[in-house]
Amino acid sequence: MDDLKSVVASRKRLADTELRRYLANKEESGHANRSQILPLHKPSLRRLAANPHVCLAAPSISIPLGMAKRCIPPIGLAMIAGSLEEAGIQVSMVDLVVEGYEQEEMLPDGMLRYGLNARTSAERILDLNPSLIGMSVLFSTDLDNLMELCVEIRRRNSDAILVIGGLHASIYARDVWVRSQEYCLANNLTEPLIDYIVRGEGEHRLVRLIADLCEGIVDVRSDGLVGISAEGFFENYQFGTISNLDALAHPAYHLLPMERYFGINIPFSPVPRGDRVMQVLTSRGCPVSCSFCASTNLYKVYRTRTVSGIIEEVRRWKEIYGIDEVQFADDNLLLDKRRARHLFTEFADLGLPWCTPNGIMVNTLDEDLISLLHASGLYQITLSLDSGNVRTLKEHHHKPVDLSKVPSLAEKCREFGIFVHVTLVVGMPGESMEDVEETFEYVKSLPVCSVSTFMASPIPGSELYHDALERGLIGRRAAEKINTTRAVLWKDPEHAALLERRVREFQKEMGDRLLKDHPEIWRDKYGKFLSKSPDGKSSPLWRLS
Repeated sequence: MDDLKSVVASRKRLADTELRRYLANKEESGHANRSQILPLHKPSLRRLAANPHVCLAAPSISIPLGMAKRCIPPIGLAMIAGSLEEAGIQVSMVDLVVEGYEQEEMLPDGMLRYGLNARTSAERILDLNPSLIGMSVLFSTDLDNLMELCVEIRRRNSDAILVIGGLHASIYARDVWVRSQEYCLANNLTEPLIDYIVRGEGEHRLVRLIADLCEGIVDVRSDGLVGISAEGFFENYQFGTISNLDALAHPAYHLLPMERYFGINIPFSPVPRGDRVMQVLTSRGCPVSCSFCASTNLYKVYRTRTVSGIIEEVRRWKEIYGIDEVQFADDNLLLDKRRARHLFTEFADLGLPWCTPNGIMVNTLDEDLISLLHASGLYQITLSLDSGNVRTLKEHHHKPVDLSKVPSLAEKCREFGIFVHVTLVVGMPGESMEDVEETFEYVKSLPVCSVSTFMASPIPGSELYHDALERGLIGRRAAEKINTTRAVLWKDPEHAALLERRVREFQKEMGDRLLKDHPEIWRDKYGKFLSKSPDGKSSPLWRLS
């Protein structure tokens, strides 16, 4: 009870955190009113020439050891590139992950970084001679990779305009700006490391910024824009969101080496059925406020594309690239059940297998819907249980999961031959080892094929992050090194080590159980991945997320 009181008190203190201020200034989650705010143009520090060349780049990635080295076209940047092209702006794209996929570096913090290093990346980008470079990072773990790349670019080119975006930069724009100044000082740079931060959705915001810069001005009141003008630093919260997702251009995948992605074939779900897998996003946003999730705070309001628009896009990729599988990247694919039924009734005609790597909210499923999803091509479903303990779900995760529904839903999936994967999040502050063991026993009682157990991580942008900061469980910089294999929120070293050991044992037990009881399912799922392993037979797949 005392621990629960501490959590409640900590939540009250969150009222004045960066996250709360960020949410309070958004149209979708706060009470801000920008309808009376008029543009205020100031001279820009740097002016773009007419017909500028824009390069959008995805920096290298850092992951914990044991996680799959995914290789996915950067869908967010590709959608922005599509909008730039539609506006008549010359644009190129560089994915430094796919271009340096085999290059690996062990970092001092125990993380594995892969992709082209900062020096080679800067040279690769500047060889294209862009006048504006846009970069984005989804995870806070990769923020240092981004800063190091910016340093190398600035050392070689003091004139290029650098614009960054992504989840961390959107919520913690001022912190990112200060960080960039620290990098400037540490590397003896006299020019600002970055020029602008674009918060939230960049498709429209970047087009507007480029149009202004071509006139030698910048709107210091522009929605979601942070940066520096000739008169100094300015900061704006992001207010609006894009309501009509169908009006956006398709991702500009023609600017990326798609055959390279297909050749590596370790996409969002790292063990796909197909050989030419495409990631598709049918919605943005999730209104469910899970305490450990940051993306739900980036986009609160659930917005969907029309079924006809989604089917048109998938047909397009099928015709152009010959795709043979779709992996849906939505945060909450089935939230609107009526739309889901319509979508997958139409999707069945495409004859493509598909899966849900980001997970499905259990409360959006029923047995009739599972039948429809199977008929449309669903071959693997990820159930986002997160816990098998009612108290943990309610008091720590803040997630509505009806655990009584899961056994019958999982059984229905197995009847259809659908591979059932489960995700768990354990090691929350206030969660006991007994709670965790109850979760493990619950999952072992289910007719599921595999499980990924993540340690609770205070991801910047999540409620858990600010709660852990307030309670002194983490340091700000340390929390950016997200490692879901370590029990960082259990401060007693002995208990933390016990939890980490139990997770490894549980993961292996579940993997061994599938191999023993259903070897044909195991081979069907993992055989292709095993063929890529060094010895062709051993793989720690039951530890991979």
